[in-house]
Amino acid sequence: MAKATQRKTGDSGSGNDAPDPSDRDAFLHWQRDKPRSWSVVIATRAALRVLPLSSGFPDQPDVMLRSLRAAAIARFAAKRLTHVTWGEADHVAKVAGRAAHGVVGVHAAGLVVSAYTARFARSAKGKQNRERYVNDLVRTAASAVTEAAVRAAADVKEAVRWDIHQLQIEAVEAKRLAQARLWFKLPPPNIASAWTGLAEALRKQGDHWSVWVDWYDHVLRGTRTREAEDAAFTDLPGVLPWDDGAEAVNVEIARRLKVFRPDSAPIAIEGIPSPIAISRMPDGRIGVEAGPFSLPTLPAPFALEDHSRVLTTCRNRAGQLMKSASSPRFQGRSEYAVVLASYLEWLPAKAGLGNILLADGEARVLNKLFTADEGILPTAFASQLSVLLEDHIALRPFYPELERHYQSVRTGRLIAPLPRDAVEAIRSVIHAQTPTVFDETVSPAIDEAAKPVPDIEPPAAEDRPPLDPARPKPPRDPVAEFDSQKSRSYVLASAFNRIFGLLQKGKDVVQTAESFKKAYDLLKPHIGPVIDFLRNWLGDGPGGPSPPPTIGV
Repeated sequence: MAKATQRKTGDSGSGNDAPDPSDRDAFLHWQRDKPRSWSVVIATRAALRVLPLSSGFPDQPDVMLRSLRAAAIARFAAKRLTHVTWGEADHVAKVAGRAAHGVVGVHAAGLVVSAYTARFARSAKGKQNRERYVNDLVRTAASAVTEAAVRAAADVKEAVRWDIHQLQIEAVEAKRLAQARLWFKLPPPNIASAWTGLAEALRKQGDHWSVWVDWYDHVLRGTRTREAEDAAFTDLPGVLPWDDGAEAVNVEIARRLKVFRPDSAPIAIEGIPSPIAISRMPDGRIGVEAGPFSLPTLPAPFALEDHSRVLTTCRNRAGQLMKSASSPRFQGRSEYAVVLASYLEWLPAKAGLGNILLADGEARVLNKLFTADEGILPTAFASQLSVLLEDHIALRPFYPELERHYQSVRTGRLIAPLPRDAVEAIRSVIHAQTPTVFDETVSPAIDEAAKPVPDIEPPAAEDRPPLDPARPKPPRDPVAEFDSQKSRSYVLASAFNRIFGLLQKGKDVVQTAESFKKAYDLLKPHIGPVIDFLRNWLGDGPGGPSPPPTIGV
């Protein structure tokens, strides 16, 4: 098969030239001049997306096992773009053939693509054979995408178009796309619900099914795995006991995986800086120390006295405003008092105390509140608030790490939100293991970063007074439109990654082994999505790498 050349950036880079994936003939025609690796990857990912909709289980667990086996073989071939064994190629082809009769569900129709990949590599010797196998490959890929799109309608169509777009603009190679997370946003509710139900049904049949539940969870998240781990689900390391039933197969897979990953937890990413300066304290516990967001830098021609003056001014004015906003006579939102209290909590009292990044987040919330309430806040309060925000903007140059953080957030790749359930579970563990494992400085910083960004709506037009140019206005903030939720997600994920890394190291140290091991085991089930979030952020997934954050450690 001649090597196909991918399109260059700008050549149909929008992906809009791809037809409706549910139109088989149009999609087949579109695929004809595309690299064959595209057909394999696009079809396999489309099929995997609708795997939770497979029928036949729990009444026929052997059917589900065949279905999962075919899915694992196909993904292995798509990720490696390498040969699978003849037996496995035949298996995929047979399973796909049965799909037409509804035995294993719609997804299997596409998995024959990988079988053709293997057959072509070993058998297509002459020109006639090459053309026949290429045509088979393309036809089957088109059928797979079409059936998946029909089964899951708009959700799969959108996801397939996203895959195509990534390939067309050369944001990612086919092999890397094959191992990327399945949905560039969250999984659609109907598929997420179907997978939850299927995973529960599998586990009820026996704990041995966990190997497949974990496998598909990794597929969904795009977790990076080694070739040997992927091969453990196939016959490549040796024939699995398929004739002995699901439990025998699953136990053998679990045994193989234990050899490759005796501890199945993800590995914390080294070198990821955390704006919350997490570290081991002298007493052995994990705490928050003075970091670059609490230590000022004195840009010329400023002196230490200049920083102290601006800092003191901000603190005094914020204190006066909080007192006013807390008064029962205050004619404004109650949120002002809450946000000002948080601002004062994190505004560095002196060098080495506080966190200017967390304080800056509260200052930007104040600016948004003021913008929404412009013209209706009491004049005296609005005047003081305007001056406070101006003073705070003047404080930023003393903390250059702020600008570096914002730049890293602008360039960081947000493919999917940081899962809220994982955040809350990890927060609960930290609270529960304080003060045994965690110093009392950790929870407040994590809780602050975990606060949702408030959705601030201005009053209705009929409730607003006429505009008065003479009334105080919020100052123009250079980072007012900054994505606050994206920033907070990175702050949390990087802190959790740092904590998990310290626990991974400390659980094997005699002095802290027992307590750290307990905290490590409690965090382990929830840390995977956090690690995946950071890998995607740094471009270790579809789209290529983006510049890493330059925040000082």
